[in-house]
Amino acid sequence: MSEDLTVQIDSETYVVRQGGEGLQVGRQNGDEVAWLDEVDPALLSEDARAALAEGDSSNLALQTAIGGIVQAEVERGG
Repeated sequence: MSEDLTVQIDSETYVVRQGGEGLQVGRQNGDEVAWLDEVDPALLSEDARAALAEGDSSNLALQTAIGGIVQAEVERGG
């Protein structure tokens, strides 16, 4: 995936970027993106990884994975 992928979950917009050593997820706020820590894409389910590779932001498995990453960050205080 060479470009950012925008994923809409409920009323929030997230940006997903794959590169470097992992997967970055960020919360979009207007024109700004607050990036979270990088995540190993191997931690995602096979369906979520396939959707990510296809750029399918409407895929429920990918949306669930992104929601879980964000929730984990919130719970750790990020």
